[in-house]
Amino acid sequence: MVSKELHFTKAAEKLGISQPTLSHQIKMLEQKVGYALFNRIGKKIELTKVGEIVQQEALNIQSSLQSISSQIEAFMKVEIGELKIAVLPGEITDLVSTLCIQFNQLYPNIKVFVQSTDQVEKTVLENQADFGIGFQFNRYDILQVTKLYDEEFYLISNQSNGEQRISFSSVLDGPLILFPGMHQCRKILDKTSHEIGRQLEPIVETSSIESILKLVRSGIGRSIVSRTLYEFYDTEDLFFQYIENPVLTKEVYLVLKKNCFINYAARKYIELLVREIEKLRFHTEEDAIASLQNSIL
Repeated sequence: MVSKELHFTKAAEKLGISQPTLSHQIKMLEQKVGYALFNRIGKKIELTKVGEIVQQEALNIQSSLQSISSQIEAFMKVEIGELKIAVLPGEITDLVSTLCIQFNQLYPNIKVFVQSTDQVEKTVLENQADFGIGFQFNRYDILQVTKLYDEEFYLISNQSNGEQRISFSSVLDGPLILFPGMHQCRKILDKTSHEIGRQLEPIVETSSIESILKLVRSGIGRSIVSRTLYEFYDTEDLFFQYIENPVLTKEVYLVLKKNCFINYAARKYIELLVREIEKLRFHTEEDAIASLQNSIL
């Protein structure tokens, strides 16, 4: 302000401080720099060559601070930045990836990285992901684990036999088209079949849900998929049955670090996820969802 007004009294008035205070601050700055910043000629002053250098650098600093503020504001409003999500391989990955379509439509300038991993907790703990989604998590003190909903599994086919429910052992009697062994749904099926003394022998294995649905439509066999996938994909021409004896369900959890900054992108994605879960009428624990929503506001 002094370099702009070239007058201490006028500069002090513009800054809202006393003239002696301003003069003292300029003297302290000159002592720090080691050179005079102004030539004082009677009541008039002018910038020295050193003063011109300091003035230019000060303007550069001011511009940088404004740029920092603008970038932070843009980041908080999801105009720029990225979102990293860690998920277990399988239907959770499909759910998260499918929601990315809606998220991109709402926030086209945000980059989303979906990491499919068996070590969701480790990824979140090491700050490689903003949050994670999966079936089971250890209750670390520094992690906030929230149950999102109960995942059900359906038997799907291209024609109806008029029965709403079917026993798991009966499911194994017909040809099956299933995900490969690394898929979370398949792990549940392998474990359950082993418990009843049976062995899964699918006629086709594929990691593509689109391929599974296409094969089921063609009548090659039936399949077992999560309700998440059944609801999220075009399955109006297919039929589903509830599986019982035993019932196949899995609890889906969201995990994030406690007392950590949750960026705007992560908050908005979690809000979108919760809305979709509620819209599909999954069985949720209202208190847990409310607690999650309060923690990310």
